[in-house]
Amino acid sequence: MFAENLIQKIHNIQRLKQILQVLGKYGFGYIIDRLDIERNVVGRKLISLASIKKSDFFDMPVPVRIRKMLEELGPTFIKFGQMLSIRPDLIPLELCKEMEKLQDKVPPFSDEKVEKQIFDEFKKPINEIFNTFSSSPVAAASLSQVHLAELKTGEKVVVKVQRPGLKKIITADLNILSVLAQLMERHIEETRLYNPPEIVNEFRKTLLKEIDFNTEARNIDKFRRNFKSDDNIYILKVFHDLSTKKVLTMEQIEGIKVSKVEEIEKAGLDRKQIAINGMDAVLKQIFTYGFFHADSHPGNIFVLKDKRIAFIDFGMVGRIDEETKMQLSNILTAVIRQDVPAIIDSFISMGTIDEEVSFKKLSLDLTDLVESYYEIPLKELKMDKVLPDILNVISQNKIKIPPDLFLLSRALITIEGVGKKLYPDFDAVTRTKPFVTKLIRQKYSPKMIAREIRGLARELYRFTRILPKDLTLIFNKIKKGKLKIEFEHKGLENLIFEMDKVSNRIAFSVVIAALIIGSSIVIHVDKGPLLFELPVLGLIGFLFAGAMALWLAIAILRSGKL
Repeated sequence: MFAENLIQKIHNIQRLKQILQVLGKYGFGYIIDRLDIERNVVGRKLISLASIKKSDFFDMPVPVRIRKMLEELGPTFIKFGQMLSIRPDLIPLELCKEMEKLQDKVPPFSDEKVEKQIFDEFKKPINEIFNTFSSSPVAAASLSQVHLAELKTGEKVVVKVQRPGLKKIITADLNILSVLAQLMERHIEETRLYNPPEIVNEFRKTLLKEIDFNTEARNIDKFRRNFKSDDNIYILKVFHDLSTKKVLTMEQIEGIKVSKVEEIEKAGLDRKQIAINGMDAVLKQIFTYGFFHADSHPGNIFVLKDKRIAFIDFGMVGRIDEETKMQLSNILTAVIRQDVPAIIDSFISMGTIDEEVSFKKLSLDLTDLVESYYEIPLKELKMDKVLPDILNVISQNKIKIPPDLFLLSRALITIEGVGKKLYPDFDAVTRTKPFVTKLIRQKYSPKMIAREIRGLARELYRFTRILPKDLTLIFNKIKKGKLKIEFEHKGLENLIFEMDKVSNRIAFSVVIAALIIGSSIVIHVDKGPLLFELPVLGLIGFLFAGAMALWLAIAILRSGKL
């Protein structure tokens, strides 16, 4: 165990060095300086950073440099960039758009590794599981690759195989990201508003779920249940007996990608109806089931011969609860009606506005937003304009929005783009209106109001039952003098860190002074063995004091604070 931990630590240091080298290569060496990594993480002289604080990419725009840097750093950082691409509350919109271009295509891994991965999962060779198995993958990404195969029963399937050793690589990168996030919060004051450690923790949970193919299999099963009686949508089948955490076997879809408009035309399929079916599928996922495909780009949507829409790749999904669905409907309706107070009320109801938000600035920004849509007919409104404008106001006013709402926004914008490619006159906003209207009607229906009243009555009953007991407990603790109040400080980490350094230096100085005084007394006593007619113990004391004083002076000079 000790040997494994040591090897992992050495690997982490080597990986950190590689990350820092790439940071420097793309012109972000100043971040290394601000994080003070050499002293806080790496340790003195374990690696030298002097040679990596140069860049050959200064002529590129900063967003482009960041994208290229993440692509070079590999799967964990590519996925991190993709997560940030849907978070305009964390990074500028310009950078979000650049992050959307992140390429997740890498060379496939070898046939031998594919066979070994499958054997390790099922304890059987490939030829005992499948009649045929394509040696060349039809798609390869940083996390996995996909092969076509045929089962012993004759069914055609696609097999998604995870890259060997992926979890070990991702775990190391996530640990390094966590350390860097903590240093950012400590040393770069302007990042504290965004809570970098929390962002990394959120990303960790998302990524670890994505590399567990059992999660994707459960997502597919849930979509199949939701759309089992829908004649316009088809969800592929999962073969659970041939699926594990690292291998996922699914039904092969025989269809045409929605991006291939000419092939759809040649097949004699109604492009307008396909656009409507695709939009309705996404709207049902969001407003009916609250569980939606969060990566519905054209490559993940197929059209079957019977005009049904089929989705693939369910690794990334979004969820919204009933209250959030309602508030989202209210926001969209309020934007169209130019009702700024209603928009702000919806943000407050979602718990996304805190004391740091300026209501005056927010109100002015929202007024500018809704007035820009004044007298524009509903059919002329475009989601790829309205939703980014709303997100831009959210970003500028530091409103905290649940990440799934950004996924939802991207899903709507993407499906609108698909619909317009299939049918240029496609009106996504008008298509959305019945779903929003239905949701609002349900909210204020007698049945829903009665259910809310029952829920409120239950909560009030529980509160009245436990309140006397809680008050009795509190008063008893007050009487006995045992009432304790805990509080958490924020923003004092740097102060405590600096105070620790100051106190350590003072203690160090006191020890040096004591050694000098003690050695002086020993020399004046003139006792014990002599060297150059001076007591040896006194000389040794002076030497130790001199060495410690030199060490302290070097440390102070290196810190740049005299």
